Amino acid sequence: RFLWIQATDPMGSLPNLDRYRRAAAGQDRFIVVSEAYPTPTTDVADVVLPAAMWLEREGIYTNPERRAQHFDRMVAPPGDATSDAWQLIEVARRLEFGPLFPYEPTRYAAQIWEEYSRFHDEPASELPSIAALRDQPGVMWPYVANLETRWRYNAEHDPAADGTRGAFDFYGHEDRRAWIWIRPYQPAAEAPDQEYPLWLMTGSVLEHWGAGSMTQRIQVLHRALPHSYVELNPDDARDLRIRNRENVRLVSRRGSIVLEARINYRSQPGRGQVFVPTFDQALPVNRLTLDASCPLSGQPDFKCAVRVERLPAGSGT
Repeated sequence: RFLWIQATDPMGSLPNLDRYRRAAAGQDRFIVVSEAYPTPTTDVADVVLPAAMWLEREGIYTNPERRAQHFDRMVAPPGDATSDAWQLIEVARRLEFGPLFPYEPTRYAAQIWEEYSRFHDEPASELPSIAALRDQPGVMWPYVANLETRWRYNAEHDPAADGTRGAFDFYGHEDRRAWIWIRPYQPAAEAPDQEYPLWLMTGSVLEHWGAGSMTQRIQVLHRALPHSYVELNPDDARDLRIRNRENVRLVSRRGSIVLEARINYRSQPGRGQVFVPTFDQALPVNRLTLDASCPLSGQPDFKCAVRVERLPAGSGT
C-alpha cells in the first residue's frame, strides 16, 4: 500500500486522529510526504521529499470565485527542495512515463496551464492565457475575447449565456434553468447526551491557521498564543465549578486531552458548547473529533459530543 501526501498535514488535521495514526504506523504501507517543515505527517513518513514554499516556485491557482491567479518565484528554494509538481514529473519520468510529461524545468507551470487550457476552449469554460494571467492580478473565467466573466449565467455579462432566453441562462442544464437541491433533514451523526452533554466546536484563531505547522514557527505569533485551550460558556463553567485558566480534561468517545479552561475569552461559545483551536500539535484536539462524513461532499463532521472534567486538586494531567 502506497500513499504520497502533498500540500496537507492529515496526521494533524484529520478527525478521529488516532485511528489514522494507528493505520499509518502499520507495517504494510509505504508513505512519502512532500513537505517544507517537520509535521505530524512527516513523523509517519518513510520518505520525506523537501518541498519548495510558494515564494520559492512559480504556480497558478484558482478559487471558488472562478478567479485564476499566477505567481512568480521570488527566491530560490534551499538545498534540494523543489515544487510538488516537479517532484511528480521527475518520479513519472523515472517510472518510464516521460513521454506523458514533456515539461521543461523553467517552463513547466506555463506548459501545464497551456495543456489544461486546451480542454477549456469553449465560451462556457474558456481560460485566460498565461500571458493574460501574468499581466493581471487575477482573472475570472470564462475568459472570452480578452474579457473576464464577472457574473456567470447573466446574459449581460456572460458570453456563453443566450440573451434570447431572458436575463439569466443556466446553460449547464438541459432545461437551462437554475436547479435548487432540497434534501431531507438528517440528524447529526453524534449529538450531546447525558454522558457527553456539550458540543465541541473547533477552528482557527487570529494567530494560527489550521494545524499550525507554519504559524507556530513565527515567533511573534507563537508568543502571542503558545498553547491551545478550551473555551466554555460562563454558565456552563459555573455549573461545572470550573475557574478561568485552570486545567480540565476534555473527553469524547474517541479520546481525551488536558487543556487550560478559558471563560469570557474570545469566541464566547453559547450555552452547551465549547471551542478548541486546532493549531497546537502538542495538544491535538482532532483526537476527539468525529470522522463521520457527508455522503454527498465527503466533508468530515468534526463536531462531536464531549464532556469537561475537573482534575483532582494538585493534578496537572
